[in-house]
Amino acid sequence: MLSRREILLLDSTLREGEQTPGVNYTPEQRLEIALALDEFGVEFIEVGHPAVSRDVFEGIKLVVQQGLKANLLAHSRALISDVDYVLKAGTDWIGIFFCLSNHCLTKRFGITLEQALDRISRAIEYAKDHGLKVRFTPEDTTRTEWKNLVAALNLAKELKVDRVSIADTTGSAHPLKFYMLVKNVTEFGIPVNVHCHNDLGLALANAIMGIEAGATLVDATINGLGERAGIVDLAQIATVLYYHYGIKKYKLEMLYYLSQLLTKITGIRPQQNYPIVGENAFTHKAGLHVSAVIKDPTFYEFLPAETFGRERRIYLDRFAGRDTIRFYLRKAGIENENIVEELLRRVKESREPYTWEKLIEEARRLAT
Repeated sequence: MLSRREILLLDSTLREGEQTPGVNYTPEQRLEIALALDEFGVEFIEVGHPAVSRDVFEGIKLVVQQGLKANLLAHSRALISDVDYVLKAGTDWIGIFFCLSNHCLTKRFGITLEQALDRISRAIEYAKDHGLKVRFTPEDTTRTEWKNLVAALNLAKELKVDRVSIADTTGSAHPLKFYMLVKNVTEFGIPVNVHCHNDLGLALANAIMGIEAGATLVDATINGLGERAGIVDLAQIATVLYYHYGIKKYKLEMLYYLSQLLTKITGIRPQQNYPIVGENAFTHKAGLHVSAVIKDPTFYEFLPAETFGRERRIYLDRFAGRDTIRFYLRKAGIENENIVEELLRRVKESREPYTWEKLIEEARRLAT
């Protein structure tokens, strides 16, 4: 078991998740997702960017009015006008972001580092003066020159920023380099978040390395939704915290429900072999596997399906073995080895997979 120090989760389904192409929540859908996440137990919910549209703003206000247990954080550019939107929406936390790489400063904004720091300073001070807790994100942190980050982190410390977020905005960071970056940032004494994109499939690995380096909060979304390839998946990071770190405060049995809820709202279904919540995550096919799982699921499952609100499934096709057939026949109260042999022959000769209903129907015919 790894260190059990306090690790928190921030769910950004309502902000990063809504940046998925084709996803736009109504205020009522935003509320439904927020209520479910609060019951699941995340410590922070990033409720959206209130300056985006009236619908987003109204949805955020609706969530704020519920008195949820989670801390509610709203997204904001380093602009006084954006901070004002957050103040009107009523969250206690604001997430202010600005890119400080030389490339961004010259090509995107056309300003100097000093001008950027001044803009950031004014936004943070304004938010602080109005009672907001501040998370500051140097956007594209992993590709920003260290000198620029040092200047920004010193400013954040001076302004008593509550958290700083390390963002692998393009999902391109190598986990070992990400570890070193986070470790260096923690030396500034500000609580550290990590926000890891999945463009190289490394989001979860980088989040874990961030934790090992001293980060105390990980951003995630339901089903890993977000810009491009998305970010850390909530089900995966919550399960890693449970299984490897002994952190058992989240309701893992809600994970499949959360996934299904977001699928219903967005129309985006996780791929079948997706970890934890995918259709096949607890489906066993090969006869050798099935025979072992029937005796003891831990042979091929690190945690039982029920932990996640799932049911174990046994798939029926030509890879089936005798124990697969027996498994289904016993459910129907049929104990007959001759029928087992005949059905095994039929299943192996079939070019299409069998449903268990079809298997039982044929078994009953053979039994008469």
